Amino acid sequence: MNISHSNTYPSLASSQRGAVLIVVLLFLILIMLVGVIAVRNSSTDLKLATSDQINTLLLQSADSVNNKIEMSVNGSPASAQYKQIMGITGIFGYYILEDNNDDIIDFCYRPRSSFFNIDDAVIRRNTGRLVDNTTGYCDPDKANDYTSNRNTTMTQVMIKNVSATANSGNFEHMNLGTDSDEKTAKMFTFDIYSTSVLPAYGNAKDDKVKKCFEKNASDQADGVMKCMKDNSIPNKMLVEQVDLANVQSSELCDYFGNGGKTDSTNPLCRDI
Repeated sequence: MNISHSNTYPSLASSQRGAVLIVVLLFLILIMLVGVIAVRNSSTDLKLATSDQINTLLLQSADSVNNKIEMSVNGSPASAQYKQIMGITGIFGYYILEDNNDDIIDFCYRPRSSFFNIDDAVIRRNTGRLVDNTTGYCDPDKANDYTSNRNTTMTQVMIKNVSATANSGNFEHMNLGTDSDEKTAKMFTFDIYSTSVLPAYGNAKDDKVKKCFEKNASDQADGVMKCMKDNSIPNKMLVEQVDLANVQSSELCDYFGNGGKTDSTNPLCRDI
């Protein structure tokens, strides 16, 4: 009687199929990792792009009011915007034509309506608010308080007279543009704080945005920017210093060689 012994070994084909499965799983895991990294990078790039766009938008919005004020001051004295700034109830005329050096003016920049109206501004003093208008601060609930019809950005402006400290230096007694100490002109210096925000991108309620605007923009410890930051409201503040001088000018009416007659083409001159 013959007895045979046989041993069973795994075939080469089954070993290869197992190795291929492992390799495929490794590739799938690698592809998943690459996909996750790509999605995270895309999200980061999107956030950076959005942040850059918001920053640019806020910068342009804050700068527009400064540019508007500069163009109005340097424009025609007969224009309505010039009077809104340099008149007795204007942004700067309030200080120049009246003794209100310690007051601070707050107003919401509304370029689609009146550029500046003293009746829609808040005037503050160290002792409290001299004029407390409900329309003095931008309100996200009001469509007219936004700088455009898109209702995205709004800009709050604060005017502060800093002439007492800015013009205290060498030659402060001298007349502007001359070498004489006879004061026929006076220099005024103002700080303009323009704060633009995007309320829709913040987590705070609309009434909180208005409360932040009521703070002192020049206060870095507990001012407008600090309040906006604490409430996660995108904001940008531009600070510009403006020098104004009430310069007296004279009109030359007499010319040599015309027999002492005045310039008839100039309505400011009279015949003698």
